[in-house]
Amino acid sequence: MNNALSIKDLENISGIKAHTIRTWEKRYAIFEPKRTPTNIRYYDHDDLKKLLNLVSVLDHGMKISKASALSSKDLNTMIEDLQKQNIDAAKSNIISDLIIATLKCDNQLFESVYQKSIHEFGTEETIETIISPLLIKIGLMWTIDKLNPSHEHFTSQLVRQKLFSAINNLPFVHSKDRYVLYLPETEFHEIGLLYSYYILRKENKECIYLGANVPLEDVEECCSNTDANTIVCAFTIYRSKNRIETYLNTLIKKFHGKKILVHGLPDIYQTNYKDSNIQFISTIHDLRNHH
Repeated sequence: MNNALSIKDLENISGIKAHTIRTWEKRYAIFEPKRTPTNIRYYDHDDLKKLLNLVSVLDHGMKISKASALSSKDLNTMIEDLQKQNIDAAKSNIISDLIIATLKCDNQLFESVYQKSIHEFGTEETIETIISPLLIKIGLMWTIDKLNPSHEHFTSQLVRQKLFSAINNLPFVHSKDRYVLYLPETEFHEIGLLYSYYILRKENKECIYLGANVPLEDVEECCSNTDANTIVCAFTIYRSKNRIETYLNTLIKKFHGKKILVHGLPDIYQTNYKDSNIQFISTIHDLRNHH
């Protein structure tokens, strides 16, 4: 995707229907669409940013007739005021800015917005309430061909770098309670697992992080060598019920007597394995409070 956005792109990113955007264009002149040499209308990232800002003020009760009459300066001022008054509005605007940074592959903008969020909300709240929704939205945009893979990689790698930086600032501890964290083979989306690693390390747990695409025999050897007693495993892609059950049954067999925390599976497995040594976690809160 280059700088040119179609009206359908604006709809998919903002949630405002294309016909509504066209109506606003005609009635309130919110945009002046550009045209290609073949006379096809298109929009740029500034148009998208304005639309996202308009959506923010509309969500807080302003009428489009009034919002559209605001200058860019006044609209930005109103967005800043909303952020001061309303935490959800502030976070929504930060997510919008990070989407713009992603579309532009703009490292400087991403860094500036990210650091602003860290300053206002801290690392954990930023990851859980801003970065996580951002990645979900980017993932959805990618699945409907509104982002190409490079955009998803751009943001994912930046987030990974931020997490590694935060993790590197934490001290290593020694404990009899040791965790091994990994993703199974063919699993590569490790941001959630990295964040779990950060949380456990911050709570002074001893952790061995194996990362993505790890064969089960390697996990077994690591547990044997380190005498780890808790295993954290996450699934991020679809697998058939038979494959999941085969994998879980193997975990139970190989790691009898150890605690196994599994993330990313439907609730149905909680019932099926309630009498096993597997505990299913859905949220960071579950991870923090497992017993």
